[in-house]
Amino acid sequence: MSAPLKVFITYSHNDLEQNIELKTRLAVMEEAGAIEIWDDNKILPGDEWEKDISDNLAESDILLYLVSAASLASENCNKELAEALSTNIRVISIILEACDWKRHQLSRFEVLPHKGKSINKWQPESDGWQNVVDGIRKAVDKMQAQIDPSPKVSEKELRAEVAFQQGNVLMMLEQIDGAVERYSHAIELDPNFAEAYNNRGNAYRDIDEIDRAIEDYNEAIQLNPNYAEPYNNRSTAYYSKGLIESAILGFDKAIELNPDYINAYNNRGLAYCNIDDLDDAIADFTKAIELSPDNFNAYNNRAATYNKQGEFGRAIEDYNKVIELNPGHAEAYNERGITHGEKGDVDLAIKDFNMAIQLKRDYASAYNNRGAVYRNKEDYAQAIEDLNMAIQLKPRYADAYNN
Repeated sequence: MSAPLKVFITYSHNDLEQNIELKTRLAVMEEAGAIEIWDDNKILPGDEWEKDISDNLAESDILLYLVSAASLASENCNKELAEALSTNIRVISIILEACDWKRHQLSRFEVLPHKGKSINKWQPESDGWQNVVDGIRKAVDKMQAQIDPSPKVSEKELRAEVAFQQGNVLMMLEQIDGAVERYSHAIELDPNFAEAYNNRGNAYRDIDEIDRAIEDYNEAIQLNPNYAEPYNNRSTAYYSKGLIESAILGFDKAIELNPDYINAYNNRGLAYCNIDDLDDAIADFTKAIELSPDNFNAYNNRAATYNKQGEFGRAIEDYNKVIELNPGHAEAYNERGITHGEKGDVDLAIKDFNMAIQLKRDYASAYNNRGAVYRNKEDYAQAIEDLNMAIQLKPRYADAYNN
């Protein structure tokens, strides 16, 4: 029998109860010798806690990250994640509650429960926890099956993997130039490293070097034609260049390879909307929502498409959902305000623009839109005050001058 895999749990102490629940549910695997669990509750009085954490993390095979608003905001949790990414530790995220994890580095890694449905949304919650245990067992079984002492990984391949993970950490820290250098070093060491080409493409895309990004995505696809992610990423690059039809073909291929690829559905929906194929756009956003019911971006995009169709009631329903999922989304308040204005609900529109401005004090568009509504109400003094503020915030704002 293989030695147990060491599992390190990262969590916020606000989620202590959930950490205890997870360990209880993993007890069968631990007793069977498949895993060995470590968390900071094993630190004893007088121990050097920072050293204990670092040493045990370095020896681990799997990092289980209990994801909540508190853990995403935790410096210690994210430090432990960064340390795990700088080595060869597998990261598995366990979503405890609705929070902004899809915009966090964690969104790139395996997510449990199934499709990211948070534990607190399962009825009963025990079904969600069992889904997590099943997913962890599957990952452990796969990792154990891959442990084979006969074929040796070359030193160059190991160094390439380290450079690749360092690039991922630098991307998370938004140090793009450093990430490009690390991915390039990984490719130099292992020219067949498709993931390194894909991620370097993402880095180039983030600094608007679109043609270089496309070259890297092409190389990743050539090395691994069944790798869905570079098809999606290349299509986002094509979209930014205005090559909408080419982008849609790439999104089609990504979805063919991975029928549950949420981002590809969302991105293809945006492309369809760009060419006024609104029914197909709505179908894609709806599919993204079906796969990830907490995906406020898909709701937001579907709302904008309903607006384009003149379906203002449906648009408002979707903006309501965006705000429910992400109460700090100033843009959703602004867009819902515009929609209320289109319906003639002037007071509701002003209320939404007020909220958008409260959330984002330098939101020139919200000032402009509120000013336009006040103008239509013939409250010219308030209109001019808002429009002046929009121009002050954005001196080249033509609509504000016009209003």
